[in-house]
Amino acid sequence: MKQDQSVQNKEALAPYKTAIARYVRASMVLRNLRYDDLATALETRGISLSPDNLRSKVSKGIFSADLFLALLDVMEVGDSACEEVLKLVREQQNSD
Repeated sequence: MKQDQSVQNKEALAPYKTAIARYVRASMVLRNLRYDDLATALETRGISLSPDNLRSKVSKGIFSADLFLALLDVMEVGDSACEEVLKLVREQQNSD
């Protein structure tokens, strides 16, 4: 992939990363969860990540789809999570 295409992709994906990070953090706040809690809950499912590693991934909005789904699962988020994330993306795109 060419350098300029990589930069263009990064810019195009930025609203998605931001929306995912906002959604995960908001879900944590609503459920009174800390990164320690998430790390412990993930550990029960065989996923070993430190709280600091989770914090870094969430703050950057950079993690795999499977980890995102695992986070939604351990936070017991409803089925509307993807719709809500996409709504955040569209709001951000419309404000730009």
